[in-house]
Parts: sequence; C-alpha cells; structure tokens
Amino acid sequence: MSILNHKISVGIDGKQLFSFKSLKLHQSINNHHRFELLLDLEAGGNRYAHNLKDSAKWIGKSFAVYAGEKSETTFMGVVTGVSLHRKNSDFGHILVSGYSETYRLETDLNFNSWTGCTLADIIKEMTSKAGVSARINPEYTEKLDYVCQYNESDFTFIKRLALQYNEWLYYDGIDLVFGRPVHLPDAVKLEFGTSLSSLDIGVKALAKPAKVFSYHSLNDQTIAAETPNKPTDKDQLGYEAFQASLEMYRNPARQYALPRIHYTSEMTRYVRKKQEAATAESHYVLGQSETATLVTGSVVDLKSSFLERAGSLTSESLGEFFITEITHTVGEDSYYSNTFKAIPAVVDTLPEPEVEMPVAEPQMARVTRNDDKFGHGRVQVQMNWQTEKMSTDWLRVMAPDGGSSDQVKSNRGFVFIPEVGDQVLVGFRHGDPNRPYVMGSLFNGTTGAGGGKENITKTIVTRSGHTLAFNDMENGNWGITLKDAKGNVFHMDTKGSSINITAPQTITLNAANIMLNASNKIGLQSSSVSKDGTKNGVIEMAALKTVSLKSDTEDIKISAESKGIGLKAQTGISSESDTLSLNSRISSLDTKEHLKIQADGVNMDGGSSMKISSSDTDII
Repeated sequence: MSILNHKISVGIDGKQLFSFKSLKLHQSINNHHRFELLLDLEAGGNRYAHNLKDSAKWIGKSFAVYAGEKSETTFMGVVTGVSLHRKNSDFGHILVSGYSETYRLETDLNFNSWTGCTLADIIKEMTSKAGVSARINPEYTEKLDYVCQYNESDFTFIKRLALQYNEWLYYDGIDLVFGRPVHLPDAVKLEFGTSLSSLDIGVKALAKPAKVFSYHSLNDQTIAAETPNKPTDKDQLGYEAFQASLEMYRNPARQYALPRIHYTSEMTRYVRKKQEAATAESHYVLGQSETATLVTGSVVDLKSSFLERAGSLTSESLGEFFITEITHTVGEDSYYSNTFKAIPAVVDTLPEPEVEMPVAEPQMARVTRNDDKFGHGRVQVQMNWQTEKMSTDWLRVMAPDGGSSDQVKSNRGFVFIPEVGDQVLVGFRHGDPNRPYVMGSLFNGTTGAGGGKENITKTIVTRSGHTLAFNDMENGNWGITLKDAKGNVFHMDTKGSSINITAPQTITLNAANIMLNASNKIGLQSSSVSKDGTKNGVIEMAALKTVSLKSDTEDIKISAESKGIGLKAQTGISSESDTLSLNSRISSLDTKEHLKIQADGVNMDGGSSMKISSSDTDII
C-alpha cells in the first residue's frame, strides 16, 4: 500500500497485507515498542466471518513494517492480540496489536542468578534463549561476582541492569541494542519548513549533586565519591541548563550505589555515568516529520529555516540529535506522519530506564561450601529457587559479636560458621538481591530436637559431638556440662554444689603455681583395676625441686593399710621436730656402713632385757 509516496506496507507471519485502514506504532528507548493495526474484515480471510476463526491464528506470529523507496524492513514485532469489532450494520473490522520482538523477553516473574559472568554474557544468554536478535556492546566489561534476577521478567531484569550500570538500551526496530553502538547510524537531514512540519526546542533543570557510597567487605573499605558536576557530554544549551540546575540544587543527596562497587575507579565511573544519564535530556527537541524510515536510535541533522523577509531565507544548523522516542501514524485518510523526541547525539549516556529496584525479602537456603579460600569464614549457599549449578558467591555470616581489638587481630567474638548442608536464613543489604548475607541457621524437622521438656536444656554442639550443655532443671541434673566425643567431661553440679572432672586417660595441670585450697578436706584416690580384677591404684607426686606437705593447725598423717611406707632419697632423709617418736611392734635400723646417734643425753631402756652385739663393740 503506497501512502502519499511514503510506500509503507505491513506483513504478518511473512505474508504481506495489501491494504489496511490505519497503523500506529510507538517506539521509545528502554521499553518495548507497541503497534495497533486496523484491518478491514476481508484481510482476516472473509468479510462474512462471524468470529476470529482465521485471524486468530495470527497470535504469536511475526509482524513487520516496510518503509521507504526500497521497502526496507524498519520494524519487526510479534502479534499478541487480535479482536473483531462490529457496530450497527457494518461488517466490522479487525484490530491487530502487539509489541516489538523484545516482548519475547517479557516472561513471567522469574528468579535466576549468575556468578563470575559479564553483562555481555548475561544479555547474550537471555536474548539467545528468547530468540531476540541483539547487538551487545556494554561499556562495563568486568566480571560480576554475583547477579540475581529477583521476581522480574527477563526484560525488566535487563532494564534494571541498564539502570544499575548506566548502559544504553533500546530497540532499533530490528535488534535489541545493549551498550553504546560502536558507530551511530548516518544522520538523516531534516529541515524545519520543508521536511519538518513542527519543531520544539526545550531545556530542563535536571542536574543535581549527590554523594554516593558503597562498602566492600573483603577489604573492609567504604568507597565514596561525589558526582563530578561537570557537563562533559553536553552541547551549548545542555551545558547552560546543567550549570543553571546546579545553582538551583546545591545540597548534595546521600545515596548508596546501585551496583556492587569494588574499586574507587568503579565508583568514579558510576557517579559520572549516573549524572550523565540523569541529565541527558537537559536539552531536547520535539519534531514532526513525514520521514517514515526514522526509528529509535536514528540520528537526525536538524536545520531551522524560514523567510526573514521577502526574498531572504535565513537558516541555522541546530546540530545532530539522537531519537529516543517516536510515534508513527497512518490514519484512515491514508496520511503518514511521525512525531519524535530527540537529544543531542554527543551524549555519552542515555536517560535511565524507569524500572523499580526489587526489594528482596529473607529466604531459606542450603550451605553448599564453607571452604573460603581467603579464610574469612564466608560460605556459599543455594536458595530454594536456585537449581542446577546456581549458587551465591561468598557470603558473610552474621554473628552476635564479631570484629577485632588491640590484642586480637581477627576472630574476636563468636565464630560459628555453618556446616555444608545446613539450612540458613539469608538477608539482603539495602533489600538488594545482589547483596545477600547469612542471618543465621535454622533447625528443621530432621535436625531439630529442641530443649527437652519445659525447655530445660540449652546446648552448643559441634560437628564431631563436642558439647557445652546448660541444664536448668533444679530438681534434676541441674548444672553445666562440657564434654567431648571421647568422654572427657567437666561437669558443674549446681544442685550438689560440686565440680566433677572426668577423663578416660590423663588429666594434666600445668602452671607456674598450683594451689589447692579446701575448707574441709582434700582427697586423692586412685582406683584403677588390673586384668586379674585386683585394684592397683597408684598416686604419684613428682617435682623437679621440692614437694612440700604442710598443715598449720593439725597433724599430717600418712598411712598404708596393708603394706609399708618407704622413704627414699639420693643424699639423706631428715626429720625435725620438738619430739620424734617411732612406735612399732618391731623397730630396726639398718645401715650399710655406720649408724651414729648423737645427743646431749641418750636414754636406752630395754625393759626386761637389752642386747647389743657386734664383732667389735666399744662402750665408753
């Protein structure tokens, strides 16, 4: 169908339609494009049809617009709606509606995640799966630690990535463009008074200062930067509007960075790109033309001309502009026109997409790894919706107390890292799904046993069975027990006011000084049993220098119930007291060489008899 020499035609499912009543196509950056095509009933197959039997088959089929002298394809879309309208005695008409090919990315709300991928990797994966042709050239090329699509359609998620990293995003009628193209298309010359039927030029106060911050936990570094407040990508009118806006808004806003920031250079880039995007429309133009080949992403070279006086035509170049929004209209009178909005083509960053940041809520996950290669006690988890090889990156674990001090460089506080397979609760800083952390662990029906009847028991139990148990049952085993998997036990018996230490093998006390103080009694008892069932308990006291037994007010008694007491020394044994008494049924003193008894007086009383014998005896 040729319309006032503009040669616009349409096609559905690869078949060209030779006539239509009207067409409206709205295109804008950062969004799907939408079209409405009004057809006579015959175009659906039969003007006498009572329903949509034939035209209903167009749902999901491709839609194309051809324009220009060469009938080039300027738009590809997909049919999403077909309706039949009748009124009075009219045969009626068919309304075909749909969106650009990008609508194939408008999936149901979805969860997905990536680790160690670039923006280009993610966009390529999503567009390939959807069958959407794309030209991908993001400015930000670093690998991302972790990116999460959170309860969003694929296209909404792509818009959010464009917002967070200030990347170009638009559909040019054929391809989805993500990232600034290497080359913009050649400019189409438009002149007010000839090819432009209307022209509006405007400026807006959009520049606002901001202080932006982010935190990088691996380096314990707060990264902050201020917007540069210098219009480096503006034409003259845009520059003046930028400067005037900063005079209006002098108080910088405090904000956190939407993407995760690792380096100061990243933050510098982010605040610059953010301000460029916010001020991209500081200078804009609105125009109306009859050039049917214009689309979003087209560049137009605008010129203003008019008669200053009879015989004198004045003109001025307005510069080159990038079309951000355009609406094509073919009315029932077969007249074509378009209205467009454009910004200076010198801009480095397009206006931000209007998309809400998702707010992530706490959710359950399973620990998949806890072998943090940097030794910072972080874990990787897999949330319930993360399937196959999906997981988070390394997450910090919340603790009741944690940090460092002058004396303790690391691990001051509670250090309890979840085990692999544990169920944990995950929270999100700023509600950002890209910033998860572990809030704590959760018991479930197979791992939780509770605190017993009346909740009397509180415990800390490690993977191997080491246990610290607090028992609050005052009429029962009231106390505190520390035990390990081998049976070593330290029990504080609160009810019995006693402490019991048990070891299957050895208890060793090492200190510069050890004091045992008892108001009543200190008892040492060994009761091990030999193989034949007899007790062979042994108590040994040893020291490198001195072993002292001292009693301030009472006697020290050493007794052996069935055997003797032996005293052995390398050099000598001495006893010192006011009185030395040796009482036994039989007493003997035996030396290998000499026995010397010396005193001021010696009394020896033999009772009924006394015998002294030797090979040589002298009594003087």
